[in-house]
Amino acid sequence: MTQATHHGDTLRRYVAGVMQAAEPNAEEVVPILLAVVGGILAVAEPESVSLRDGDDGAGGTLWAAFGGERVAFRYNPMTAMIELRSGDHEEHPLRRFGRRSLSMDILNFFGPSRAAEAARTRP
Repeated sequence: MTQATHHGDTLRRYVAGVMQAAEPNAEEVVPILLAVVGGILAVAEPESVSLRDGDDGAGGTLWAAFGGERVAFRYNPMTAMIELRSGDHEEHPLRRFGRRSLSMDILNFFGPSRAAEAARTRP
């Protein structure tokens, strides 16, 4: 069973920051934000979630590890999308999650194969 409680405060701060930054587009951003945060709760490695630069006007950069790979989630107010980057958060986004994203985009990243890996690596 997933143990989500240790990431709760960090994710709440991220959600609050993104919602403040997304105020003009909030109704478009909320479903994607909830799906991304839910995926992080379900499959991120224990103790790997951290928030940096939370007061930057975009909600900060949320870091998490999946299968040993550390990635960054950052809301882009110009596109109203959550961008996923690997390694250096200044690199080109690997994925973008936004209102036009299909549910399969999110499922492909957080879905069964990643969840199975997370279950195998959890103590």
